[in-house]
Amino acid sequence: MRVFSRIIAAYDRNIVKLNGWKKVPGSTLEFLYMVPKTYKGKPVRIKDGTVIQKGDRYYEIHIINTNLSKLNTSYGNLFIMLNEELKLIGDHMRRDEAEEYKAVLAVTLLHRLARRAGFTIKEIDNPVMRRLVSTGEVILRTALRKEKDTGPKKKRVAKECWMSRNQVLTIET
Repeated sequence: MRVFSRIIAAYDRNIVKLNGWKKVPGSTLEFLYMVPKTYKGKPVRIKDGTVIQKGDRYYEIHIINTNLSKLNTSYGNLFIMLNEELKLIGDHMRRDEAEEYKAVLAVTLLHRLARRAGFTIKEIDNPVMRRLVSTGEVILRTALRKEKDTGPKKKRVAKECWMSRNQVLTIET
């Protein structure tokens, strides 16, 4: 398992480097990457009424998988870390150079946590993409988590988790 973990960690580091992902500015946790993107899909309505359309700018967030073994990843602490990182993303979105960004997107198996944090949860429309993303997430989490596998788990499916700019800007820690 240790060899598999090293291979997955190296793959993850290369994806990050090749795509130029950056850690959330000002973060001491190093829990999330924040990746600027331009939306290309069908319109998405977020629960506060914001509509994300083709051509809109947003930030996609990704967990820094290679740091998971160094963090307390209990459910409660994950929520606290997500909230702290979203607050920093909000601080960044207040800057002039980020005023065009309309939302934050996470595609994750942790959609229950995201819902609790205020995200709007959407199914991934394309079934092939949904399966690929879900399988990839399971492989990453399995290889890079610090605790041992405790046996069979319920099959989780990744979902899109959206939060509007206004929601991010009003987060309080």
